[in-house]
Amino acid sequence: MTIDLQELFIDEMDLDKKSIMALLKAIKNNHDARNFDYLKFKQSVSALLKMNMDEITSYKSAYATASTMGLTKESLLKSASQYRQILDNERDSFADALKNQIDQRIEGRKAEVDQLEQKIKDHKRKIKELEREIAIFQNRIDTVDQDVELAQGKIDEARDKFLKVYNVLNSAINEDINSINNFL
Repeated sequence: MTIDLQELFIDEMDLDKKSIMALLKAIKNNHDARNFDYLKFKQSVSALLKMNMDEITSYKSAYATASTMGLTKESLLKSASQYRQILDNERDSFADALKNQIDQRIEGRKAEVDQLEQKIKDHKRKIKELEREIAIFQNRIDTVDQDVELAQGKIDEARDKFLKVYNVLNSAINEDINSINNFL
């Protein structure tokens, strides 16, 4: 049985596709298709809900069937928690990558400004022939602030998109854990 993770978790259409694919790929890569785990349980509950079964009955029916295959409430909760941990690990990896981008695109450019200002000071002491080069460096300094703002905007947008998808997935898992705890 193949599991369509996007159908299973994502019902909002305005989420960032790249973030969705990255997070769902991490879940898929850590899924053991040989065992009946949280994902298969969630898929079963979803299928029962689509048959107009109420939520409590869907959970209980899916659990009753899964328990015949060795699934316990504890193993189900452990499996759901493992997928939540996978999401947390992806969030942490994304945060590291975001920090690297900030370091490269913003801090690096700020350092570039410092270097260019020093070159300007050095060239001002030189003869008139170097004034053209000083003007070029000054122009670069003037445009770096705009580049920094643009880069910060793009990084913030990527972060916001990623966190929106993360929050949807994390919320879905947390709701399922609460439902499992409440209904089973």
